[in-house]
Amino acid sequence: MVKKSAAKDQDKFVVRLPDGMRDRIKAKADRAGMSMNEAIVWCLDQYFPAPTTIDEKLNELADMVSILKGDNTYEGVDRLVAAVQDTIGDVYSGALKTPPEFNKLVSERFERWQEEEQENLRERHENPFDDANWPSEEDPFPDPVDDEKS
Repeated sequence: MVKKSAAKDQDKFVVRLPDGMRDRIKAKADRAGMSMNEAIVWCLDQYFPAPTTIDEKLNELADMVSILKGDNTYEGVDRLVAAVQDTIGDVYSGALKTPPEFNKLVSERFERWQEEEQENLRERHENPFDDANWPSEEDPFPDPVDDEKS
């Protein structure tokens, strides 16, 4: 069970509510079995969620790996790969808050990986038989039939 911190140790913020809003909040909170404070904090948390921690994200990825154990399709693998890529992208962009030294390490490796992927992409799409790839206009492999005619 999560221990609540004492009210005196929590941040406090005074809010001025428009006429009638207090009554609406009170009615909704009562129906939900909550105090007004709990209801307001719940609403604020929906719009201002705490940032995801790296531990939470890693646990989520570990859960996805466990899903693969019972998944006989490649869909689970595709979801895992996409989640890993998204997580690394979030760390790189700063959307996922991590310690600065971890962020630096991920960023350096991610940038190196991106460079390698670009190089691999070029290599995969480069046609070795395209005449534009040859340094001269001469045909390096002349047709033997043409030689006999000369």
